[in-house]
Amino acid sequence: MNIGVAGLRFGMSWAQVFDAYDETDLIAICDLDGEKRDQAGELLGVESLYESFDEFVSDERIDAIALFTPAPLHAEQSIKAIKAGKHVLCAVPAVMDMEEARSLVEAASQSDRIYMMAENWVYEPAVVRAHELYGNGALGQIYYAEAEYYHGVEGLRRNPDGSPTWRNSLHALQYPTHGTSPYLHMTGDRFTEAMGFAASGRAEFTGGYETDWIQTAMFRTEKGGIFRLSNSFQNVREIGHFLSFHGDQGYFETGRFSEARTVCHYSQGGDKQTTREVCEHPDLSQFGESLGRGHGKTSIQIVLNFVASIQNGTQPSVDLMSALDMTLPGIAGVQSVRSGNWETVPDPRTWV
Repeated sequence: MNIGVAGLRFGMSWAQVFDAYDETDLIAICDLDGEKRDQAGELLGVESLYESFDEFVSDERIDAIALFTPAPLHAEQSIKAIKAGKHVLCAVPAVMDMEEARSLVEAASQSDRIYMMAENWVYEPAVVRAHELYGNGALGQIYYAEAEYYHGVEGLRRNPDGSPTWRNSLHALQYPTHGTSPYLHMTGDRFTEAMGFAASGRAEFTGGYETDWIQTAMFRTEKGGIFRLSNSFQNVREIGHFLSFHGDQGYFETGRFSEARTVCHYSQGGDKQTTREVCEHPDLSQFGESLGRGHGKTSIQIVLNFVASIQNGTQPSVDLMSALDMTLPGIAGVQSVRSGNWETVPDPRTWV
């Protein structure tokens, strides 16, 4: 299977996974930065180096495209790739607004190409353990859940010339999927309504930051539950995730900071006694240790699922409708911050 990767700041690590996987041939890369293109081409032995995305997506040799470009480009480039007959693996979030979501659904519904969103948190070991417990009935029905994603990105808000990047004006709730995906993937539930709130710290510390320091939303779910999501890209703390699920038979929460991915605490089966457990990724040693750092092990699992879906004609773990179920609540949350009202989270299946 011939693969092309676009966006080499974040996408370089993914390009290395495709290069190492014996089921895929990395044959083309695309980036606006000529130095990045040349360095990646030399390191990976790729000869087809594109500056223009339109030329890249028109390369008839490419079977599938992996998009790790800036978030405001995801929907437009996914649509172009699908219309060009390519399978698409796209970084999060899938879209930035409701209009983009409708356009993406329209393009995908007229194609037989596979679309997958590269959401890593459904593959993190602690979340996989929660999924197992829920599937076994140990937690019962989840009636309340919450997620926090705090990731200060001050160093990514400005270009070298001082001009703002897309991250300088990104609403925190427009990047919701690290928080929404574990619950939705685990339960098969869907968020139906959003009420958003926002707050900021002292203005002199923002350095021209163009959006709220923190945004929080409450979501009502189709199955009758409540979910709280709190996101921030401006904060005086180290990066941290946190998830918790309250069920009528048990409770589950991840660790915090560096322990969020691998440590969990839970009760089950109606017993209030808490168990602490350290969880691990599956054995992926065939890819080598160097590809297993950071997002690496989840990236490998995403690539494996994406390729298998194409080969077998099956839906990937985070297909288009799942991707939008994970993304659209955040957009509705931003709408609610502005309106002060509960906002409806549309069901993208009704657009087909």
